[in-house]
Amino acid sequence: MLATLVALTLMGVAAAATIDLSAVGTALQGADPDLMALAVLMYAACQCVSAVQWWVIQRAGGVDGIGAAHTLGLHWISRGACEALPASLGEGVRVAVVRRHPAGARAGTWRIVGALGGYKLVDAVVTSAAVLAILMLTPPPGPAGDVRWMALAALVVAVAAGLALRRGRLGALRRRIPARVASAVSRMAEGGRGITEPSAARMASMLSLVAVLLRIVSLAALLAALGLPVEAAALVYALIVVSGLIPLAPGGAGIREAVLIPALTMVHGVPAASAMALSVAIQAVSLGTSLVLGGGALAWLGPMLMRCPDAAADQPVLAAAPAPAAETA
Repeated sequence: MLATLVALTLMGVAAAATIDLSAVGTALQGADPDLMALAVLMYAACQCVSAVQWWVIQRAGGVDGIGAAHTLGLHWISRGACEALPASLGEGVRVAVVRRHPAGARAGTWRIVGALGGYKLVDAVVTSAAVLAILMLTPPPGPAGDVRWMALAALVVAVAAGLALRRGRLGALRRRIPARVASAVSRMAEGGRGITEPSAARMASMLSLVAVLLRIVSLAALLAALGLPVEAAALVYALIVVSGLIPLAPGGAGIREAVLIPALTMVHGVPAASAMALSVAIQAVSLGTSLVLGGGALAWLGPMLMRCPDAAADQPVLAAAPAPAAETA
């Protein structure tokens, strides 16, 4: 897999070195504004659905008291951070802003982390399955075709982790680690129990699938706006997800171009300049939308989040919890 990424990166660098930047600018200037607006709207809808998915898992995991509207605002704040910061550091911001919410302070940091892990796990299973299906139906030629095995590996890992949690494997782990660490693991397991509740897991999975479809529609609108083949939308989505497995730069920039440009050129005959224009448009839509809506959410929720939560808010939760050794796996 590493060799595949290296090969794709070298191909992307080679393609980028020959790209006429003026042609990229011309392609972007000629984009249909109505279709660009539709792409932004569909991206925003995708993220709103994802926020509801997170809300479902959080409530099931005991991080309750945060309404759907506040969860939506917190999600947009974290999305802005994820798009602006490298290496998924935005997810640390997500935990921090939830912890600053009064209900999040009552739930405790470890339960918040567990709920976030459950949300990400459900999303990983659904997304990996969708990407694997897309890449199996329309495999990219050359080294890019090997990215399907990355999607398969991600799916296997996500499913294995989910099964371990559902079967209570953490119970055995808690009995083999120090009490203080076991307490944290216990809190995380409670936060992630949304994936063990059938109704919450089903709802979160359906919402994740809806979010995938909305993102593909957004990408189709971008392709149409630039005069590129709309049928490439599913493949573009799959390649974006795979390139995001190596979160080195904000928004996946760099790795995304390395995968996207050669794949679109080989599969759909898209000129490298047009493929680069598409990648720039994808970055602009996700970054711009996330920063604008995230900034608005921060202005709305900021005064509440700036109030320091009670430092002892975690204590009642920890005190009320049974000892790890006595918990049911």
